[in-house]
Amino acid sequence: MGSLFVGSVKGQSYFPVPNVKDTIQFKNGVAHTAYLLTSSSSANRKPVRILIYGQSISVQTWWKDVSDFVKDRFPLANVTFINKAIGGFSSERLKLMVENDVLSFYPDLILFHDYGNEADYEWIIQTIRRRTTAEIALQTDHMAMQSQEWHDKHSQQWLPSMCSKYGLALIDVRSVWKTYLKENNLEIKDLLTDGVHLNVHGNYLMASIVKKYFSALRHAPPTNKYVKEMVAGKDFTLKGNKIEMPVTGNRMDLLWKPQANRGQIGVTIDGKKPSALNTCYYYTRPALDSLGFLRKIGQVLGMKLTDKAKEEEWSMTITATDSVRQQMQFSLRGSLTGEDGTGTSEKTFTSNSGKIIIDSSQWFRAKEFARFPWVKPGDVYKWKVTCICKDEVISAASDVTTIVQGIDNGQHRLKLSGKGLKDLQAVRIYEPALK
Repeated sequence: MGSLFVGSVKGQSYFPVPNVKDTIQFKNGVAHTAYLLTSSSSANRKPVRILIYGQSISVQTWWKDVSDFVKDRFPLANVTFINKAIGGFSSERLKLMVENDVLSFYPDLILFHDYGNEADYEWIIQTIRRRTTAEIALQTDHMAMQSQEWHDKHSQQWLPSMCSKYGLALIDVRSVWKTYLKENNLEIKDLLTDGVHLNVHGNYLMASIVKKYFSALRHAPPTNKYVKEMVAGKDFTLKGNKIEMPVTGNRMDLLWKPQANRGQIGVTIDGKKPSALNTCYYYTRPALDSLGFLRKIGQVLGMKLTDKAKEEEWSMTITATDSVRQQMQFSLRGSLTGEDGTGTSEKTFTSNSGKIIIDSSQWFRAKEFARFPWVKPGDVYKWKVTCICKDEVISAASDVTTIVQGIDNGQHRLKLSGKGLKDLQAVRIYEPALK
């Protein structure tokens, strides 16, 4: 064993972490996030949204250390970290969740790690690139009690190929992990609680590796070609308290002048109020109670919202279960709609109102989760449907106001009207890379 200890977690000291060898691809892949972090000032605290996504390794505590580090290193940026990773959701399951999970937050950067088959893994990447302008940093696999040959190839060849193909960043956890074990005469199991999951020492190492990549970020120019700003007086003109312009993308923000006055502004997109578009709605994860999203086998995971969707609270009551056949029966009720039909997990369900569609693939059936109990008759799952677009906004209510988010990534006609427009500085437009 080596004798030099520099890291400390909960009073326990650990070995120093080797330097990462190549940060160029990481810096290139997160250039826009780097710009937001490094160009923020006390007078212009740019918002930066960072999402942790994946399965159980991403759920573990290392990400909180990374969050604290990034906020301390870039104190003038308004950084928000959210973790939406789900334990046990390898790529074939996570793909059922990704669009609603990611689009509702619409991050600037996603730190992503997952297991599972590579076809579904790439489908998740494509979905993120098609529905958001988020930069993605792929984390390679740490050393675990698994097939080293497959995970070596996946981490050293396949993940880098995805970065090259889609312009992503790479956080090479695996190479640094191997070096750390070798330099300090440690075995793989010394950093794990079981064959895969991290103990306190493993969380220390994971956080330290990711932090080293963020430490490499320096001042960067605004380089994201998928996020553009149209400036008032240059790219568009206010006419009689109205602005109308063509836009291409799926999210629009309004940026206000310093010391702007408050005033009401109406919004339409393609001649409609945003609340009339079903793509402006998302749902919270269906949950049995406040203790967490996933606690029983047989629960519903997600759904499709139709063009009849409105802001509303929903509840699903399980009426019958068959754990052998892995089948569930249920009734659905909306707080505004009322009773909205009954169905079974074996068939695609369309609610009586036509507001909600649940495909048979959207049910959690997993024999490997034997530690979880099955849903039982009388269990009630609840969620909320919320509009993430705005028909009306108040100017200068914040420095940046998101008015439209999640609509189809294409050409649109944006119309704004109201006295508050005189203090509009720019319209920021987000156009995802993939159609």
